[in-house]
Amino acid sequence: MANSVRILHTADWHLGKRLYRHELLDDHELFLDWLIDIVEQRQIDVLLVAGDVFDSTNPNDGSMQLYYQFLTRLMPLNCQVIITGGNHDSSSKLNAPRDLLRHLNIHVVGCTSGDCLQEVIRLHHNSTDLIIGAVPFLRDGDLRRSIAGQSYDDRIDAIRMGIRTHYGKLADHCNELYKGVPVLAMGHLYVHGASVSESEREIHAVGGQAAFASEHFPAGFDYVALGHIHVPQRVGSGDSIRYSGSPIPLSFGERDNQHQVLEVLLEDGVLTSIAPILVPRFRTLRQVTGTLDDVREKLSALESAGTLPMLVEILVEEERESLATRIHFEQLPRDFTEAPFRIAKARLTFRNKLQGLDSLYAIDTQLQDLSYLDVFDRRLEASTIDDSLRATLIDTYKELYQLVEH
Repeated sequence: MANSVRILHTADWHLGKRLYRHELLDDHELFLDWLIDIVEQRQIDVLLVAGDVFDSTNPNDGSMQLYYQFLTRLMPLNCQVIITGGNHDSSSKLNAPRDLLRHLNIHVVGCTSGDCLQEVIRLHHNSTDLIIGAVPFLRDGDLRRSIAGQSYDDRIDAIRMGIRTHYGKLADHCNELYKGVPVLAMGHLYVHGASVSESEREIHAVGGQAAFASEHFPAGFDYVALGHIHVPQRVGSGDSIRYSGSPIPLSFGERDNQHQVLEVLLEDGVLTSIAPILVPRFRTLRQVTGTLDDVREKLSALESAGTLPMLVEILVEEERESLATRIHFEQLPRDFTEAPFRIAKARLTFRNKLQGLDSLYAIDTQLQDLSYLDVFDRRLEASTIDDSLRATLIDTYKELYQLVEH
């Protein structure tokens, strides 16, 4: 009988996430309950979480409690856990309990120390050895030194080469010391060609130039478990470099995604299958658009669906601005307080109005609802900027944002 190891690849939990003003704590709690059941039913031996465990570098008490409760519930199931930090995570908060968690078969790599060998984790299951290259999100400062006078293209090349070198050293080390042992690598990064959704920040993609390509992953990895991109997908021409995607919808742009986790099966040290396990849809997200009358009619026809209350994003567009329209629009949420759904966001725009800087945001739009590029793009729209200069300004702004953020 073959010696098998079952590995579950997950990523991008984003515990503590809010969808506009609505917390998704209940959604995450239901997902983690389901995940515990899957680990038990499928007899999962290794659980991978490839970055963005939390949505914020300063997670709230509720999300921290949910995280530790989940890890505690896993302990009786004899499942080893590997957790890496993502760009949303605080590496110090993830790393703080790692020495204690290691004794509980939970391995945490919140950030790189610069020595990729410290990210090599050797697991032993029955008579099968398995190596995990637990690579966290690699920040610009981890990959390159800032050099005065260095051009934009040179900086992009330095980031790309830094990632490539990091994985190359990892693969070489595993090949030298663990020849014949299956190696799974983890990563939290944007790989060129991956399809993205609106809730994902651009990382290693300054100016739209992807800093890494699938062919840059060195040979020697039996499987590469990726995080950061919320849309589940294969990357490159092969089958073994995968994004598991986010387990729940994190924006209205993800409302139709089929969320999943990936079960990776090794038999006698050979990867034999990669199978998606679909995550149940605990909450329905809907977007309702049209004129005020259209939207009101559509809302009246909505019925409850899912375990949790439906969240609705309303986008009203009218031809001409009027005070009466604004008053009726502001009344809309109050008219549906007893409805079997919750209005997460309501936005009103007028087709005939040229918006200046003082009206960049529609009614009930909060700054936190917008990405940094949304704000900058709206500012450019309000200016008389030549198209060629506009592209340069956007590229420069993205680069500045990366430098400030990291």
